[in-house]
Amino acid sequence: MKPEDTLKRNKFYHCLEYDHDQSGDICLITCGFEQCDKGVLYGSSVKDCYCLHAVQSGTGTLHINGQELHPKGGQMFLLKEGEFAEYTADTEDPWRYCWVGFKGERAKELCEQIGFTDGIYCMNSKVEISEFYDLVYRMHEKPEINFVNDLRRRGLLFEFCALAINSGTETEQIQQQKRNSPEVYVKLAAEFIRHNYATITVNDAVEYVGFSRSYFSTLFRQRMGMSLQEYLMKCRIDRSQELLEKTELSVQEIAQRIGYDNPMNFSRAFKGSCKISPVGYRKMIRQKEIQNG
Repeated sequence: MKPEDTLKRNKFYHCLEYDHDQSGDICLITCGFEQCDKGVLYGSSVKDCYCLHAVQSGTGTLHINGQELHPKGGQMFLLKEGEFAEYTADTEDPWRYCWVGFKGERAKELCEQIGFTDGIYCMNSKVEISEFYDLVYRMHEKPEINFVNDLRRRGLLFEFCALAINSGTETEQIQQQKRNSPEVYVKLAAEFIRHNYATITVNDAVEYVGFSRSYFSTLFRQRMGMSLQEYLMKCRIDRSQELLEKTELSVQEIAQRIGYDNPMNFSRAFKGSCKISPVGYRKMIRQKEIQNG
């Protein structure tokens, strides 16, 4: 969307427009909502930002990158930075939609996370479009340009995009998963466990990557050589060894720090893994330190 596009089109058109030359990871360029006039043509230009629309009702025709699409109520469509696009509201049932426009170093990556990869411009939404509207309304509540309002609108922009990511249909989410290699999701799950081992369960890790437990458990074992539960325990035991070696914390305190409410359960798990009790392990480490001077 260009600045000259923001002229008032009708009484149902509300748009906020900001500096198009901003730099950063993700920058808000424009946001608004509109009940389009029948048959009106918009765009007909190369876009200088990504403009994501959420359609409440109606339909129209979108010409973009050699495609003719007909986004309708309950769908999202994206105008991509650097691509020519024009869109025309239907002559009988014109669009009612809201939008956010953004750009930045990670804007393309963000759009791909939503599901708008190369050649994809329109998709269904499984959340109510009114939720997108609510965020745009809140952006318009404080339109003045100052640090606090800019920060607030930036947060709402991220909420809008997070909602868009979450609104993809199950089929689209599966397709997105297939576009990434299995190693990517195994790595993500492993990192999630390493950073959160004291407060999570295996189910939390599976939900984090978005697969079914049975399928991902098999995938994880194939790539890591151990089950998710074994990896979670390994992270806990590795940390407990470090705490036994480098601190004077009691066994009970260490158990609590790594996610065991019952120190007996921790001691049992530690001995099963290390073939020695936590107390015995600490004594062994201290004796080695004395011997090595």
